[in-house]
Amino acid sequence: MAYCKSFKGYLKEKNNLFILSFKMKIIRFTEKNCFNQISYGRLDDKKIFKLLNSPYDEILEFSEQSLGLSTVELLTPVSPQKIICIATNYSGSTGVDHKMVEPVIFLKGNNTITSGKEVVHLPFQLNCWGESELGFVVKKTIKDIGTEDFDPSSYILGFLPCNDISCSNISERDHHLARSKSADNFCPVGEYIDTKYNPENKSIKAYHNGELLRDGNTSEFIWNPNKIIYELSKWMTLCPGDLILTGAPKRTRDRQFLEDGDEYTVAIEGLPILKNTFTK
Repeated sequence: MAYCKSFKGYLKEKNNLFILSFKMKIIRFTEKNCFNQISYGRLDDKKIFKLLNSPYDEILEFSEQSLGLSTVELLTPVSPQKIICIATNYSGSTGVDHKMVEPVIFLKGNNTITSGKEVVHLPFQLNCWGESELGFVVKKTIKDIGTEDFDPSSYILGFLPCNDISCSNISERDHHLARSKSADNFCPVGEYIDTKYNPENKSIKAYHNGELLRDGNTSEFIWNPNKIIYELSKWMTLCPGDLILTGAPKRTRDRQFLEDGDEYTVAIEGLPILKNTFTK
């Protein structure tokens, strides 16, 4: 067993604690010879170093021995208690009202979490579409933080690409879009959490069957991650592992509905491509 102190040269001291300060790709996996045990780890090139404690701890401990990618089954890097989504968060996107004094939010069920490896089934022959979004993972319990002026690394574990899949309101009777947003696998996420990702001034695009559909930049955020945490924590306790989606950039053309065999790609600058295919 090796503790994080073994990463000499990659540590910074803060309040007499040694904290990992280099970029990490946090993954979640099972070993193929032990499918009933779920572990977290650090992806380093094609090697995995198993995390010996929780990814939400201040000091992280890793095994000295590495695992090869061929020996594990990668899972989604998050298994959130709740998924909180911000609507109309980009200047110029549909529905934006610059007189808004707080973000518009909605929830998705945690049954929606899936990976880019999965084929997403579109339910009931309804009109469905994807939305490219930057997501972030809550690092610690937050309630009524009281300010927007805080170090985000203290409260955000990291960032990852997400696809907020939706279907049309069911004859206008789906109150608050609960079903329309929460069908199984309606929230694909990237393969790892990037713990040192800087979300400022990053391009974010979506492609439907290879054609550009959404195009924006995080500099167009109305509510940045600090503001989102500040506003949400007034109303609800944010828990370690909760996933927050920051909204979709404006469309470059009319909405395109997903059809059987279609491919939808989320491309966010500095993060891995997230790509899913769909079936009806």
